[in-house]
Amino acid sequence: MYKNIKLAARYITLAFFMVLAYDMTRPEWLMAVGTLDPTTLSVIFGSVFGALTLVIKSHFETKVEDK
Repeated sequence: MYKNIKLAARYITLAFFMVLAYDMTRPEWLMAVGTLDPTTLSVIFGSVFGALTLVIKSHFETKVEDK
């Protein structure tokens, strides 16, 4: 039972970061924050895609156990 809850939480977290990464790469969002300097934009992009990478890596490297 708890295995299904843990797995659902993993997929919800993964979906959240995927939607966040999609929102950050839309042209509408880029036009809205166009006044920011390139360094700030690269930090924002790097942090979102870095977090997405860590979540995906953790999802595929660990196994959900029913405890």
